[in-house]
Amino acid sequence: MTSTFVGTRLASALACPRCHGSLDFSLVCTICGPVGTRRGDQLDFGGFGESELRADALNRIKELVKTRFHKLYPAAIKVLSPVQDRPGLVNPFLRSFDLDRELVAGFGCGTHRRDERVVCMDGGSYGNVDIVTDLRRLPLADDSLAGGVSIAVLEHVPDPAVHIAEMHRVLRPGGRMLVFVPFMQPFHASPYDFQRYTEVGLREQFGAFEVLSVKVGAGPTSGMLWVLQEWLACCCRSAAAACTGRSCR
Repeated sequence: MTSTFVGTRLASALACPRCHGSLDFSLVCTICGPVGTRRGDQLDFGGFGESELRADALNRIKELVKTRFHKLYPAAIKVLSPVQDRPGLVNPFLRSFDLDRELVAGFGCGTHRRDERVVCMDGGSYGNVDIVTDLRRLPLADDSLAGGVSIAVLEHVPDPAVHIAEMHRVLRPGGRMLVFVPFMQPFHASPYDFQRYTEVGLREQFGAFEVLSVKVGAGPTSGMLWVLQEWLACCCRSAAAACTGRSCR
């Protein structure tokens, strides 16, 4: 459910995703006309089509598990696939803002709301999302955000430079972004998976920003575990195929 606090804060930050002109909760731009719809407190400017979200069977399973077991999912990931301590990464960053006064957004939040005071934006119309939108065309005014969080999102888009340019546009002068992207991970569609990043590559992509810090989010053990899981999965699939071929009798 969308936070009432967030809805109130968004009133002054909304803008037409096409011309960036002023916009209120009617979602009708004086220049472009209707640009979105409202379902309760959720503002829908168009994101992933339902067919895109349902096309990948693995992604359907993942989203089902995340939605129905959202409290257990992070704990299971931490035990089975400890890629990074996301709360230890994100929570200190969020605490560096006055969330009661400053507007901070999650870019590609998925099914997770990190704080009731943080605006949740995603291409999927999950129940926790405040703004359903294409992250390449944000319905936010220039310089409207104090900060933003993008966790494991840019590897899933074919045109990261466009997404990063939108981040830069909506951040106010002095605003800060926390961006986490993978360097060594297996293919993981959600619903797509396009690229990986090195430190040099990240600095190049974020050339319009003042890069304060680039740190390793997880060490070689996490990389090893990712590869080990894939190797074990391959072994299990091979064993199952061989077993099926012998009829397992």
